[in-house]
Amino acid sequence: MSYTATAVIASNGQITLPAAIRERLGVKEGDRLSFALADSGELTVTAIHRRSIFEDLDALQLPSLGRPLTQKDIDDAIGEEMKAQELRIRNQNT
Repeated sequence: MSYTATAVIASNGQITLPAAIRERLGVKEGDRLSFALADSGELTVTAIHRRSIFEDLDALQLPSLGRPLTQKDIDDAIGEEMKAQELRIRNQNT
């Protein structure tokens, strides 16, 4: 099903996206819209959803340590990844 709606351009150039279109795109405050204007004059609007790193946290299958995660565990993991990244960068430059 296609959707059509109209909006009025305010004096400052802003428009209010009609509720039916917002709902269909699944956009909310903070999301962005990408506009592509073809030479024919056809305008395509694509929703760019703002994502939180916590949205899909339950879907992650993190390995269990058999105990609660500590700040030291996090710091150690970051340190290991930084070392690995440095090695990758050095290998690219050789």
